Amino acid sequence: MSPTRASKKKLDEIQKVLSGLRGVKYTFYLTRQMRAGLRKIEKKYPSLGPLTVQNEGVLQCLKRQNVVCIVKDKTFRGPPHPTVVLVDGEGRVIGREVLRGEKVKKGPGSKTVFLGKDFVIFYGKGSGKGARFVLPPVSFKEVENIHGTTRVISSSPSTAGDLFLRESAGLDDDPKLASILIGFNLP
Repeated sequence: MSPTRASKKKLDEIQKVLSGLRGVKYTFYLTRQMRAGLRKIEKKYPSLGPLTVQNEGVLQCLKRQNVVCIVKDKTFRGPPHPTVVLVDGEGRVIGREVLRGEKVKKGPGSKTVFLGKDFVIFYGKGSGKGARFVLPPVSFKEVENIHGTTRVISSSPSTAGDLFLRESAGLDDDPKLASILIGFNLP
C-alpha cells in the first residue's frame, strides 16, 4: 500500500520534527524487511540467567501503521517513565528502572534493594516466582503532539535489534548511540 500524498507529507513532517530534537543523529522509517527481521530478533530475546525478557514495547510498535527509528546520543531527553520493569508471575511490579534524578520511596512494608544506581527491586512486595523483565511501550510526546497521529508509542530495541536496524539502514555501529522506535497510526 503506497501512502497518499497527504500521508506522505505528514510522514515527512514527523521525520523533520524528530530530526530536530536535541541528541538525534539519524531518523529513518522501517521497511517491511526491517520490521520482519526485528520482530524475529525481539521474539527470541535472550534470557538473563533464570529471568526471561519480553520486549513488549517493540512488538507493539511493530503493530502500528508506521514505525520511525531515531538514533540518538546521550544528550537526548530521558524517558517519561521506566523503560524496564521486573514483574512477578502475577504481573505485579517488583522492580523497575530508576529515572535520572529520581528519588525512590520505599513502599509500605517493603524494602528496596538497588541493583547498581539505576534499578531498584521492591523486596517483599511480590513473591518473585515467575519473575521476568518487561520492556513496556513508552509515550512519545513529540509525535503525540502532531495533529493526526494516533496510537503513538515508543520503545528501545534490544542490543541485537539495534545493531540489525543500524546495519539495515547503512549506519555504523557506534556504541555511543542508541535507537528508539516510535510507532503510530495516521487516519
